Formats: sequence, structure tokens, C-alpha cells
Amino acid sequence: MSEKKEIWKQRVACWRASGETAKRYSAGRGWSAGTLLWWSSRLGREAPPPAVRLAQLVRSPAPHDRGAPAGAIIIELLDARVRITVDGGADREAVMAVLALLSKVER
Repeated sequence: MSEKKEIWKQRVACWRASGETAKRYSAGRGWSAGTLLWWSSRLGREAPPPAVRLAQLVRSPAPHDRGAPAGAIIIELLDARVRITVDGGADREAVMAVLALLSKVER
């Protein structure tokens, strides 16, 4: 990647992380909002497709959530149609161990 392209990649990433409009972010920085938007578009066309989400983690808001007790942590593997419920009282290390094991499952 060229040095110029790398610089603009960093600028676009910082702009997106800022939450500001292109016009506000570009003000006083030595480039126009139009240039920032152009580079954002160019770099976006070159970016690899977004990763496929294989799992989601949600806390059940109420005991009636598909039979999960209140406060339970539900881990769903979307592609495999697998659902794991972890008791709400489980410690952080136990949940992290479950997630680590799931991340090693062959796809």
C-alpha cells in the first residue's frame, strides 16, 4: 500500500471513530470534506467483505425468554443453530472459557 493511501486510511478510520460529520472533522486539518469522503469511498470499495457473524451474546431480560432464567447469558451459534445458556451467576472466567472453546470450533 502506498504511503499516501496508508495516510488516508488512517485519516478515514479516525474520522469514522470520531462520530463527527466529514465537514466538521476536516475543518482546519488541511483537506476538504469532499476529499475525505472520496478517500472513504475509494477505500471502502477495496475493503474485504464484512465478516459473517457466527454467534451473538444476549442477556435474557425476563424468566420467560425461551425458558432461560432471568439474568442468564444466552450464546447462540447462528450458523449451527446451537443455543447455550449460562447461568446469570456464572463468573466472568467461566463465560470467557465457553467463548474461547466456541471460537475454536471448526466452521
